[in-house]
Amino acid sequence: MKKVINILYLITVIGITHHNSYATNFVNNDSIRGYKLITKLRLVKLIDSVLELEEVTCKELDELNYYASVLASSKTDSVKIFDNLSELSIYSKADETVLFPTVALDSLPSSFELILENNYLSFYNSPCKGIVTSNFGWRDGRMHKGIDIDLKRGDPVTAAFDGKVRVARRQGGFGNVVILVHPNGLETVYAHLHKLKVKPGDAVLSGQTIGLGGNTGHSRGNHLHFEMRYKGHPINPGAVLSFTEHKVFYSTITLKVRKTGLCAFPSNSSVHEVARGDSWHLIANKYGLSTKELMALNGIGKRYYLKVGQLIRVN
Repeated sequence: MKKVINILYLITVIGITHHNSYATNFVNNDSIRGYKLITKLRLVKLIDSVLELEEVTCKELDELNYYASVLASSKTDSVKIFDNLSELSIYSKADETVLFPTVALDSLPSSFELILENNYLSFYNSPCKGIVTSNFGWRDGRMHKGIDIDLKRGDPVTAAFDGKVRVARRQGGFGNVVILVHPNGLETVYAHLHKLKVKPGDAVLSGQTIGLGGNTGHSRGNHLHFEMRYKGHPINPGAVLSFTEHKVFYSTITLKVRKTGLCAFPSNSSVHEVARGDSWHLIANKYGLSTKELMALNGIGKRYYLKVGQLIRVN
């Protein structure tokens, strides 16, 4: 195994001397060569991280094989992959530039599964590796629709998954913001950036730098405000992504429509529907958990008032 990884490392490192931002510009000028250059950079980064692991899992091997196969693919295949991202759209032309076009909840299935990562979609890359300073949920009487991650001004912020840039501009309280649309219908939002490194219509790969961290818009210090949305409706990133281990909890998630919006959970988890009289403490006891463990499972930092019918992950 180690020998195979070392061989891959030698193959991919040869000739790679360009910074990621250069590769991004290169894509705009020569899509095929740029696409493969960014893929090489992504593969080298992956190999570096794999070499630090004590045990390599099937998921890491799948990820390495995916990006290696992209490099080995023909010119025609590369163009097809790149063009598919460039042409990606889930909204009408009129809605493309709207910050968050929303599809009516009653038009969505009551429950459905969504694949986050595989050999066809790409693999998750943490947008930045700082400490989470604010979770999804109610904060100061208002709904905080994403999570905040600490960073320094100028730190690179990278795409979580392969996708297309739908929005890249300065927008009110979000400051400099990038919104990416992904092939599975999800969108990811990156706000308060100091500088934008992409423009609308650009195809980007997981791990590619899309902006530099900052403190623009309504912000009280340098941080990244990161959101995940489906058809305009926010879901809790902390419920499906680990921001300490920098991975997805499970490659497939289940989305359930509720009166208050969309709830998302890893598809291998169990959920509890909140009944009248339930509290965080009572639910935790029922499933043999501490309140702290229950909160961590649901990606929240502090308890808030539970609503009847709300879904809580319990394993």
